[in-house]
Amino acid sequence: MTPGGLTLVAASFLLDVPSMLARLFVAAVVAGLVGPLDWRADAVVALVAFGPYLRSLAALAFPLPAGPVLRAAAGARRPSAREQSALEAAFALVPGARRPGRVAVVDSPDENAWVLGTTLFVSRGLFDSPHLAPVVAHEAGHLTAGDGRVALAMWWLPVRSLSWLAARLLGVRQGFGPDRALPQPQAAGGPPLLPDPRFRLLGGVLRLPALAAGCAVLLFAGGAVPMLLRQAWGPYRRSREFAADAFAAAHGHGPALIEALADWQVLDVAMPWWLRLSHPYVEQRIDRLQRLQVQ
Repeated sequence: MTPGGLTLVAASFLLDVPSMLARLFVAAVVAGLVGPLDWRADAVVALVAFGPYLRSLAALAFPLPAGPVLRAAAGARRPSAREQSALEAAFALVPGARRPGRVAVVDSPDENAWVLGTTLFVSRGLFDSPHLAPVVAHEAGHLTAGDGRVALAMWWLPVRSLSWLAARLLGVRQGFGPDRALPQPQAAGGPPLLPDPRFRLLGGVLRLPALAAGCAVLLFAGGAVPMLLRQAWGPYRRSREFAADAFAAAHGHGPALIEALADWQVLDVAMPWWLRLSHPYVEQRIDRLQRLQVQ
């Protein structure tokens, strides 16, 4: 884990203090109304208020392999024997790299992989492509550096059940992965709440109570105020992608990774740099890898 990642996690914890105080106040009031104020009530109040912090710290220091909650959030499954064998062969080409604690496969045709905690998530389409080995080498760089631990600590900072409820009330969707730790705006072009334009204003007014409740629940869930650090997380994540590329190149996968990135270049879209939060532009990654090859 890098000092930059640990600093951002610590700053996120500090920014999340308003949510912690809100949970502490509500839990204390409820505990006082439903029963005697003894050590058991104090323990419950402390768990409600500080539980997300403890879970994030545990994910940072002692990350467990993905369990049913994380697999369900990603829509993932355990790898088949064929897929496990292919991954073992790919990791054999990266000697000395840290192995994942668990592998989860997402049944998607995309060629994609990412690390969360000590778990490697792999899209099924990657097994049918010629780029499995360089991508595994890149993800092994993330595993070895502990980048997944930082991502998992931030993923667990909100209360996931409350975050899900807030997303439903606010009418937004939640994705999965390091960049989707909080509710995200619904994709443009989705079906409107009321298809007739004459009723959209009325529909918006009718949704005001749900929106207010969603904002309140999101505050209790936590993780909303740390979104202010999004602009700081962007450069950090891009630097970690460059570092993982360099790790793969150091193990002889530079040319193959360049070839894979060239195939994926069509995925780049023009946008201001401050909106691109997680990955550098493909050409920038290729340039750095090419410079590493001539050193």
